[in-house]
Amino acid sequence: MKTKIIATISLIALLFYSCNQDDLIVEGTQNQSELMSKKNVLKEKFGFALVNSLTESQILREMIKEEALRMFNKDYEVLVYSMLDRRLENGMTFEEIINSYADDEFTLQSLLDLEPTLTILVPELPMNSFSAEKWDAVNEIPAIAIRTNNTNEIPLITPESEIGMIPYDAIPGFPVLVIKNNERVTSNIENADYYNLKTRIVYDKDGIEFRFWSDSFDNKKNENYLQRSTRNIDQVLNEAYNIYEQQYPGLNGWQRDYVYYGIQPSNPDGPFKYDFQEHIRSFGMTGNAMNAYNKISDQTGDPRYNNNHRINTSHWTEGFYEFKVRTIINAKNGIGNELINGFTVSPSELFQLEYETYTTGWWFWKKTYYRLKNIYNKTILIDIPIINWDLDEYASSIKIEIEEVDLTTTTIITDTRTVKFATNFGISPSLGEKVKLGLKFGASLETTQTHTVQKTFTQGNDFLGEAIVNFADKVVLERKVSKFPLRIRWKTRDYTSGLGYCKFSVEPKRVQ
Repeated sequence: MKTKIIATISLIALLFYSCNQDDLIVEGTQNQSELMSKKNVLKEKFGFALVNSLTESQILREMIKEEALRMFNKDYEVLVYSMLDRRLENGMTFEEIINSYADDEFTLQSLLDLEPTLTILVPELPMNSFSAEKWDAVNEIPAIAIRTNNTNEIPLITPESEIGMIPYDAIPGFPVLVIKNNERVTSNIENADYYNLKTRIVYDKDGIEFRFWSDSFDNKKNENYLQRSTRNIDQVLNEAYNIYEQQYPGLNGWQRDYVYYGIQPSNPDGPFKYDFQEHIRSFGMTGNAMNAYNKISDQTGDPRYNNNHRINTSHWTEGFYEFKVRTIINAKNGIGNELINGFTVSPSELFQLEYETYTTGWWFWKKTYYRLKNIYNKTILIDIPIINWDLDEYASSIKIEIEEVDLTTTTIITDTRTVKFATNFGISPSLGEKVKLGLKFGASLETTQTHTVQKTFTQGNDFLGEAIVNFADKVVLERKVSKFPLRIRWKTRDYTSGLGYCKFSVEPKRVQ
């Protein structure tokens, strides 16, 4: 059952072997160039074997759909390693049927040795044209797309085993699966820091293990991405706004003083309350929506340009966006912490996308495609917890960095900055416990220290910027009340990343 490739010109081979050498060289080494080429060729072979296996086996189509709908990592993705021993209607395993349709120079294990997080994505395509939910696995045999790292064009293998390239600005309107790597899980054979992860083991086989790099991508531990929380302002923040912005506007007091310590001008001392915790509550891209979209939809380091406008619209092969949130926290005892969180969001949640439809026959396959016509930024709720901000324990500022995840291999770098610590704490004779003494930094001067924190860095991710959040920053900036109908609208502070690609809000939220 070996594959017969029906293609007058192997465009994917042209891509892998005849492209500009600069596109292939990673970090300037020829060995890495050769390794990338080898991986791409093996993915092509896997693609041909997979499309023929899907044509042969209805059970395989139903199996992939079922696994995708589980959304084990909050996306419609299937980890290939987890499918190896699954049996089909002819008694063959997934691995056996793939190998049976491949040429003699390919085995599925040879690809997995190089790409252990190999994944099959069932993409959500525009206008409800195709998705895991809509896939008629009994009757629809999808084409196979291959996500590569050296072109914005998408190699596509049809159910008839023909191969061609989808242009950078075309999105399919027909059934298609995507072969890609998984950005949300990592394995012990590719990640030297694997055993420092505290996340759940997703899958293990013959000594090979997979974990999520963050619990935020584990669908068993967190709510599904669609179950966003409702934005609201706690009554305590309402009271803090009234005290410091209306009753004592000239004082320029700290709203968080009231939230965490119950402190106000008439009651300047108070113990720390664990009822609240800082959260990154909202997130959105900023500036020109198309530029923001292209920034996080990059498939390669070599995007196209049209009239000096960056064009890179092959996001559909990536699935949902993954964002890493790194919070740098400095403790008074000199220990610096790097708190890693993440969240996942679909393109349609983060942007309002408008498409135009067209059918064309000037490619290798006449089908319906979509092209992005207009795009607008949107703001979403994410509610990522950070810390219970006790100034007797933590510095008066924290640093938040955000990046869009494309790779999972990380290195360790250091982050050095000067931070302030409050010193106005003591034991209250009446309460018999430690309290914060006075508003702001109190009568005593704050102390300033230089701290160095080790943090992880992932080369290849899209760094969107960073911002400093201060304990003294106002949380609620404005309150507007309309009478007909009665409605209160709150304006809270947004932090814009230094690079200007995104914004986010940080607010105390009641946790008990």
